Amino acid sequence: MQIPAYRGRDNKEQIAFVQDGEPLNFNAAGVTAASVMVNGETLAAEITGTNNNVISFKPGNLTQRPGVYDAFVVVISPEDPAGKVIAGPGQAVNLSVKVFI
Repeated sequence: MQIPAYRGRDNKEQIAFVQDGEPLNFNAAGVTAASVMVNGETLAAEITGTNNNVISFKPGNLTQRPGVYDAFVVVISPEDPAGKVIAGPGQAVNLSVKVFI
């Protein structure tokens, strides 16, 4: 999955997560925070959606030069206080961001 990132724009992108055909409820799983990492830069993310299974973030806040970069969704929980990668290269959801000016 490739997410477009138009620098300086405040559009929100959303990624919905499912497990075994059902929405993955991050709150029920103990997730307290999420972020998206792109080429060493971290973007704040929100857990949203009716089933709390959507990660929402603003890719336009990136300061990277135009190009395609690997992206990683990281979630924080009491079990993983340093964060756990749940999407990105090598994960079930392969994620990249294409930055435009």
